[in-house]
Amino acid sequence: MKKLWLCIFCILLTAVVGMVLRPRFPEEPGTGQPAELDPIAARIATMTPEEKAGQLMLVGMDGVSPSTSFQQEMKDHPYGGVILFDRNMESPAQVKELNRRLQALAGKMPLFIGLDEEGGQVARMKDSLPAPPSQASIGAAGKPEEARKWAAKTGKALKQLGFNLNLAPVADVGSGAGRSYSSHPATAASFVEQALAGYQEVHLMACLKHFPGLGKGQEDTHKGRVTVSASRETLEREDLMPFRRALEKYPDPRFAIMVTHVDYPALDPEWPASLSQTIMGDLLRKRLHFDGLILTDDLTMGAIAGSWPMEEAAVRALLSGADLVMVCHDPEQIRRVHAAIARAIQAGKLPQDQVDESLYRILKAKGTL
Repeated sequence: MKKLWLCIFCILLTAVVGMVLRPRFPEEPGTGQPAELDPIAARIATMTPEEKAGQLMLVGMDGVSPSTSFQQEMKDHPYGGVILFDRNMESPAQVKELNRRLQALAGKMPLFIGLDEEGGQVARMKDSLPAPPSQASIGAAGKPEEARKWAAKTGKALKQLGFNLNLAPVADVGSGAGRSYSSHPATAASFVEQALAGYQEVHLMACLKHFPGLGKGQEDTHKGRVTVSASRETLEREDLMPFRRALEKYPDPRFAIMVTHVDYPALDPEWPASLSQTIMGDLLRKRLHFDGLILTDDLTMGAIAGSWPMEEAAVRALLSGADLVMVCHDPEQIRRVHAAIARAIQAGKLPQDQVDESLYRILKAKGTL
């Protein structure tokens, strides 16, 4: 009899332990049914280091159609996005077909396809795509709603050609060449807010640049290192205002922020902004609470390429908080950067959690395009 009761006890104990230890899944509220796995997280979990590295890059391409090698790269490890320049653009019809082909090459993960269409001097294909006015001329009119109207008009025209990202508006205070809305921080901020509203109105992704503010830079980062020696107090009071105001107005940002290659010794005495964990991680992410996409300016510019190997700079930028690194020139350099990022992911030099967080932001943003 004792053996019978002992057997019954063991059976019950085994059943209870099995119920406690069995795998559990989150339940849909109110249904008692297991929740479906987050599709973005599920997609990331299947990606190879090479695929992940590709998604962390915005790249340029040569010619007016994808080369055979570029097509193969897109098949093996689709890049996160492509940036077009005048070298890629002959006519509206050709650009529209090019963008269609690029999206087809990307397969299941759509591309960001972008360009710099700021207006004024910084605009593409001016002969057949009328450029908007410069930001300075819009700002001089004194009506912030004009920035919204022009952003919506520009965004609509770009969408018709197959673009989904514009590397604009410029949020710098007092930049030259007509690129800033104003040299007054609060005025520039008001126009930037309205420009973002215009892009959101037509569902085209905008990109504020050049964080944390390039207006005080006197040299050209395309040519070499640039230093802004303003104090932290001045930078926060003036140059950061348009970025800060935009994030206060749009706490759920549907825009990206591009970080410049300029050195700001008052913010980080060692690294330029695009390679600085202090500026991208501590300032932009933690203090300003930005949870959207952070991308670097083009790493082939002299400010970076003249001081660091491109591969090292790309890995450093991602490690410091960038979600996307931009490499706009030289197909072989693009391939080397991709290989370096893939190796860093494989070796754990780029932590998996951090990489996957960036990928989640990227794929989530693409899902809204």
